[in-house]
Amino acid sequence: MKIAVIGAAGGVGLQVVRQAVAAGQQVVGLVRRPEQLELLRGHGAEGVLGDLLGDWQQVLPGAEAVVWAAGAGGQGSYEAIDKDALMAVTDTLVQQGPRRLVVVSSLGVSRPDTMPPFLSAVLRLKAQSDAHVQGSGLDWTIVRPGGLTDGPATGQIDLAEELGGGRISREDVAAIVVACLEQPATIHRTFEVVAGQQPIEAALAGLSRTP
Repeated sequence: MKIAVIGAAGGVGLQVVRQAVAAGQQVVGLVRRPEQLELLRGHGAEGVLGDLLGDWQQVLPGAEAVVWAAGAGGQGSYEAIDKDALMAVTDTLVQQGPRRLVVVSSLGVSRPDTMPPFLSAVLRLKAQSDAHVQGSGLDWTIVRPGGLTDGPATGQIDLAEELGGGRISREDVAAIVVACLEQPATIHRTFEVVAGQQPIEAALAGLSRTP
């Protein structure tokens, strides 16, 4: 499978690239800086230099699946990236494919009013773009991780439509994303996920047993 990763140099995106290549997938990633191209090549992936707001289409040719791992982070362009860019990607995939899309979103999107004011504003934007993905007709999965850490992967998670809170390593989030691409039970599913007690594959397979 050829996977296009948008946001490939970010904390989760780079882990998705690394793990997907290790799993035998062909990967092309969108990055913003020339030195990041070498980083991707060092992981065995192809890199495309471009901007999230206009150049992401360059990674689509030949792709069989797209991973959205981008976010404004500290850039401040929250509406442009967390909402508008993801909506634009979704609309393009509807028109020309590929149909498979995995989105890395955020825990709390379904209840932004319970979060601190700054975070709640970003979550409201993500709620709009997530809803756009959900209504697109694509074969989508939306992964909503808790607080991200740089700790080692454990391979053990808890997932549900809503969780009270928690944290999870970026490596484990990437492992979930890569597993979702191979797991049909995750299509048309939105779930929150944190570090927990259940192996990733078993937790994702269990989605087929929930309504």
